[in-house]
Amino acid sequence: MKMKRWIAFALCAVLAFSLTACKFSTPATVMTVDGVEIPAGVYLTYQYQAYSSAQSRREDSKVAVLKTSIDGVKASDWIHTETVEDIKQYLWVERAFDAAGLSFTQEELDTAEQWIDIIWSYSGARMEENGIGRQSYRQVYLNDEKYTKLLEAYREGPDGQVTEGDAKQYMQDTYSRIRRLILPATDADSAALTPEKQAELDALAGQLVERLNAGEKLDEIAEEALKQAYGICGREYTEDALSSDMGAFFISEETTGFEEDFVPTVMAAAVGDAGVYQNNAAGEGVSQPVVYQKIDNYEDNLDFTENYYEALQSEITSDAFSQQMKAELEAYSVQESGFAVWSYRPSNIK
Repeated sequence: MKMKRWIAFALCAVLAFSLTACKFSTPATVMTVDGVEIPAGVYLTYQYQAYSSAQSRREDSKVAVLKTSIDGVKASDWIHTETVEDIKQYLWVERAFDAAGLSFTQEELDTAEQWIDIIWSYSGARMEENGIGRQSYRQVYLNDEKYTKLLEAYREGPDGQVTEGDAKQYMQDTYSRIRRLILPATDADSAALTPEKQAELDALAGQLVERLNAGEKLDEIAEEALKQAYGICGREYTEDALSSDMGAFFISEETTGFEEDFVPTVMAAAVGDAGVYQNNAAGEGVSQPVVYQKIDNYEDNLDFTENYYEALQSEITSDAFSQQMKAELEAYSVQESGFAVWSYRPSNIK
């Protein structure tokens, strides 16, 4: 009799577990950040953004993102780390916005709702498929708007003032400007050059670099050099060739798309120094030399004031505000629910 009762109890327990399993639902919260519970919808919204960011950063777009690494870190781990950091910032912004006594005008809220409606009309179905409701997306969207208002308030305060001298020094420390001349790399039939013609074109590029390093300026010898290059390639030189093949741009330590040592070499170079690099977008089997010369970041004080000062002020204050926020975020504790994190793992994203 006791054995029958034990078996009956065991069967009831199994049945109860089965019924519970049938009623299983995904966790409502995923983690606690600095004592505040984070709803699953907010977590999934930031995870979806991190996933999209990882997709754009992978080296080979043909490989599934979760089978790649981002900055040497397994993609799934990178996505999770980014998600947690974004959620910490989300909480900080919510607190800072309230502490600063900031608010939205009705006009700002109406505009935000209009943008949310537009975005949701395009992406809402996909987000819902990944467990993100409109209200969760709205919370994250408005949080971004709150960050913008906090940044604006910071810029208007004493810490947001940037003198012209400070802006010039920042520009000098952060950016280098180069003028570059892209030499033609194909013949009149748009085919790759023969080895002999390629060697001749490369030799011309080398000669240009020598002349520039001896004191000449690229903008003064570019047309002459480009006509020589077109002649080597057997192509007709046109009047618009110079305007399309020569230009100037800024680089910084964050610049990508060049050979590994290119950026540090340019950053360390003096104004007037020149060199040559290969155009990576020239096409398969095509070797296209690009001659460059480092030039001043701006022409004169008027050029700086009219074209760069305002943008640099914005960049400097944005960086300072971000660093201040990140310093405070370091004190935030994070307690994750292992089961919730597993339930909402990146591999579930559709």
